[in-house]
Amino acid sequence: MKSILVVADIPHDPLAQSDVTTLTRAQMQRTVGGRSVVATVDGGPATTTINDFDINNAIWEGRIGGTMIN
Repeated sequence: MKSILVVADIPHDPLAQSDVTTLTRAQMQRTVGGRSVVATVDGGPATTTINDFDINNAIWEGRIGGTMIN
């Protein structure tokens, strides 16, 4: 299997049966990064920050309209 995400600062267990693992809750909380964008809802004055990956998935699935964020 090709690696999709390599997290260098989370140690690998050398005794593990596989290179693939599920992160613990504590490890997930340490994982930061990604990209976010500022958005408004229905042209209102309030703004929010959203994850561009999630918004692109929603557009691709047809749950919301709009153009993909590059």
